[in-house]
Amino acid sequence: MKLPNWVLPGSAVFLLAACALLQSPAERIRTLAASGGFSPAELSDKRLRAFLRNAAGNAGPNSRLTVYLESDGAPWRMPDEPPADPTPHKPMVLNMAITDVSGAVAYLGRPCQYLEPEALAGCDPALWMRGRFSEDAVAAIDLAVSRLKKSSGAAAVNLVGYSGGGAMAALVAARRSDVSCLVTIAAPLDTGAWTHALKVSPLDYSLNPADFAKKLASVRQTHFRGSKDTLVPPLTSQGFLSQVPRALVIDKQWYDHQCCWADDWPELRRESCLGR
Repeated sequence: MKLPNWVLPGSAVFLLAACALLQSPAERIRTLAASGGFSPAELSDKRLRAFLRNAAGNAGPNSRLTVYLESDGAPWRMPDEPPADPTPHKPMVLNMAITDVSGAVAYLGRPCQYLEPEALAGCDPALWMRGRFSEDAVAAIDLAVSRLKKSSGAAAVNLVGYSGGGAMAALVAARRSDVSCLVTIAAPLDTGAWTHALKVSPLDYSLNPADFAKKLASVRQTHFRGSKDTLVPPLTSQGFLSQVPRALVIDKQWYDHQCCWADDWPELRRESCLGR
């Protein structure tokens, strides 16, 4: 029986999978981004990697760029044993961005992620440890968002962040005046309460989103929490949420820290301020 052209023999599938394994993390993210119509975005900060998919005719007074911010990345093997490379093991946030067909969309990694070995060796490990939300890190992400906004021709931005990317999104939004919608997903919005609850080292070189929440009181925002999330327990966000009473808080009863945000993102997106 002759196979259709789009059906690959088992050996070909094996070879493609083997080629993917031989790619560096930077090459893999470029390949996946390209499959979703994203192109690499040129940033002045070489510690960051970003990809942009621009919609035709996006410029205009009501145009928006939706920026998806990556999580803290690779997990810690032990509470006192950080990863040598903060690059995420799974492209969960990029996959969420790929499913967003709303218009201009960007994916922005966090400092030091997706770097080749030589570049990673020169990247300060504090940027994925106690300084992951430092002034340096937040300022770098903020500048990158501005660069992506200019490249897209958008008049405003939506910020979406998963896990630590949600904390970063809140910190960046607090210093901008062009944020139309802020969405966080399973995010440690009060990092002091979060590290205390998990009994891990405080992020003493970082900014705490809860300290800047009042600046976001007038910003449209949606915060998703998983009731079964033990990595970011929902109650640890109360110090932040109590200061933004108009925020939409959506608790998902059967979700934990990973399940099922990416799989259900098209529907969840419609529930958030992105769909309103």
